[in-house]
Amino acid sequence: MANYTRYILAILFIQFTTTSLQNPASINKINELRKQHGLALEAIFGLGIRLQVLLEDPSTISQSNFLVSPLSVTLLISQLMIGADANFKAELYSLLSLPNNNDHKHDIINYYGNYENTSFTVPYANFHTQLGNLLRKLETNNFLQSFTLNCSNGLFYNQDIKLLHTFAHNLRIYETEIKKLNFSTDPLASQRYINSWAAEHTNGIISNVFPSVLPRTTSAIFTNALYFKADWETPFSFELNMNGPFHISQQKTVEVEYMQRTFDSIPYADSQQMGCRIVQLPYKNNEVAMYFILPHVQGGKEYNIRKFAEKLKSKDLLLLIDQMKNAKVAFQLPKLKLANSLSILDPLQKYRVFEKIYGAQLKRNDQSKDPLEAVEKRIQLYNALSTTEKINIELGEAAENEVLKVSNIIQQVSLSVDEKGTEAAAITASIIDYIGGTKSFRLERPFAFIVRHELTTATLFWGTVSDPSQN
Repeated sequence: MANYTRYILAILFIQFTTTSLQNPASINKINELRKQHGLALEAIFGLGIRLQVLLEDPSTISQSNFLVSPLSVTLLISQLMIGADANFKAELYSLLSLPNNNDHKHDIINYYGNYENTSFTVPYANFHTQLGNLLRKLETNNFLQSFTLNCSNGLFYNQDIKLLHTFAHNLRIYETEIKKLNFSTDPLASQRYINSWAAEHTNGIISNVFPSVLPRTTSAIFTNALYFKADWETPFSFELNMNGPFHISQQKTVEVEYMQRTFDSIPYADSQQMGCRIVQLPYKNNEVAMYFILPHVQGGKEYNIRKFAEKLKSKDLLLLIDQMKNAKVAFQLPKLKLANSLSILDPLQKYRVFEKIYGAQLKRNDQSKDPLEAVEKRIQLYNALSTTEKINIELGEAAENEVLKVSNIIQQVSLSVDEKGTEAAAITASIIDYIGGTKSFRLERPFAFIVRHELTTATLFWGTVSDPSQN
């Protein structure tokens, strides 16, 4: 428990720079929210920026953008935990980089209804309860109605499968919609239903999760749809927009439309140790913010944003955010419209091989390490693992009289950034350099970004931009 406590304190030590959150009552409220959801926040942060390493195949990357929702992936993995057998549950718990604790085997969750109260044994119940409550807080605890966040979970399974009552009941923690479909006899109707579900839950932004008809052998599909919309605290002016070059590499540029303005006071930091600069743009009322991270010029290495992201350590990023100070910043940002479709199935199959090889060793070593260091070690070993072996993703505690094989786990994410703000879903002039105390922050080459809920520090989106002209 000591390591876990140090880790949570590291997260909670981030100081808020917005004046609206500086009074003691607000700070106490923030600390209470984090105390209630510590395990959930740790899981989301543990995946965080490392999802790019886990989900992308380096051999297929060629100056491509990347976008993922750590919150969404954490929710998908957590639902798999509910139906997994004991060994797979433990593997997934380790993937979320949570503290090992033998007390999880007899956890109980009590459900209270109008007609009866029931209790179920749920391994890792404390974690599930915290994540489920965090999800509801993110959606409803929007004190000033300054942003929209809708997060929906779905399990679609074939009609010949009978789910265990305990499994289906415990998915209520995440308010998962459970729907029986006819994959084997009517795959076209099943495809249309899931695509329609995605469109409904992402305000129409994502409407084609499955562009082709699903295989008749499909057993079950987990989905998560996340829709986010927020306006900037200080919008950009359309009149100041301009076209200019974005440098993809030392030799290649593309023409993009830039937004620009000078902010009198926004959080900013420059770290020689981390080799980057960071600036924060708040959305209305400072409840959610977007952080832009720009590597320093390093003889051409600054264009490889994926390599920079691989080396960006979680604890260093926390420290950098903590060091941010308000500054006058002349800011230039390309308008963005990003989309990414990810199958989490293949990486999880590889991760099961990784656990088979390294699991026991890492479990012993993790006990004596700071959890953040344990995360970094796992990522290094995973990234170095070269194998064609795969272990199926099967849920031994989900269906009656059979093991439920998960056919796919899909996340489709879309995000746009314009003068007004950001809308996202899961599922040749330039600024003249200013003199005096004004910082110049021009995103004219590859950069990374994070969208974060400031009250809880939950990471909603993580991405890297190599070519903003790719929609």
